[in-house]
Amino acid sequence: MARDKLLKGLELKGVRQSAPQNYGAKPVSDLEVLLQTPSLYRTLLLIHEYLVVYRKRGFTYNGIKRYAASKGFYREYTDRTLDRAIRKLAELGFLTRYHPKDNKKKVIFIPTERFHNVISEREGLIDDG
Repeated sequence: MARDKLLKGLELKGVRQSAPQNYGAKPVSDLEVLLQTPSLYRTLLLIHEYLVVYRKRGFTYNGIKRYAASKGFYREYTDRTLDRAIRKLAELGFLTRYHPKDNKKKVIFIPTERFHNVISEREGLIDDG
């Protein structure tokens, strides 16, 4: 009850109740977020390379694991790390999960616009440097 009176008094004086959440910090780009986690960034680059080499729009766990093994990706990371990174990228909105109607166990991951924005931002940085 006392809190309600205090809030009402603040509203009458025209005082803002909440401070800005970022406190003047610059907005963080998706590329900067991924660079903070090397396994996510390497997985994103591996996925992009796989899609370019095989000219596909999406990938499955088994397809990307086979490609990672041929590229020597597992020298530094295990297949569980790759699985976790793919799931995390899907949670962050870089990949979309698609379950085909004929096979519910199969999962196809399709890159989103956010994925392609990070790749184009990275390529822009490489071209300028």
